[in-house]
Amino acid sequence: MAAPYFDWFEDLAIERKLERQVLLLALAHPRAGVESDRLRTILHRETTNPIAELVDVTWSLKHRGLLNIAPEPDDPNGGLCAYTLTAAGEVLAGEILEQARSCGRYWRQEQPDLPPTEEIDNTGGKGERTVAWHFHNLVTDSGSLAFATWRRGEHFVRLWSSEAAFHDVLAWKPRRLMSSDSVQELAGAWGPVGRRIRQYRIFPSPEA
Repeated sequence: MAAPYFDWFEDLAIERKLERQVLLLALAHPRAGVESDRLRTILHRETTNPIAELVDVTWSLKHRGLLNIAPEPDDPNGGLCAYTLTAAGEVLAGEILEQARSCGRYWRQEQPDLPPTEEIDNTGGKGERTVAWHFHNLVTDSGSLAFATWRRGEHFVRLWSSEAAFHDVLAWKPRRLMSSDSVQELAGAWGPVGRRIRQYRIFPSPEA
């Protein structure tokens, strides 16, 4: 199987990576759109410079006919608004998700000799609220593992560094992927999954 084009999530410039993240998070909030404050919180961009980068990206997407912004704030850095996809933006977001799935299939076929995914239940019998995944290919020299997390009921999964710094996000239309098995298939775009941990505690802590 030929290797897919991985640059879409591994080696993109910050601006290109942000474009992908905004498009997918708008896809995950199709009715009223994703509000600007919520978008900043999900992407951990709540200080002046990261907000400016995000504002530049959203307006670039609007000018390219991929994103709607309503209402258009007089002060983009402080005004509340919501982002929704145009028809062209929805098509592009769908193509990005297909790329993610192709990457997941590639990892599984490229490394068929990896051990089965280790399953760990840390719920203490209270029930699953958050699922975390570790990946065979995302290990630092010290042995620390990058990890992805998904909170039950949300329509996005986030990738974190081993120090728990936000790194990436993948999102989908509501009701398309709701089980930890199906979310894992998409999270597999970041690499072959080595461990799945079911947890009761919320990570990260609930957003305001």
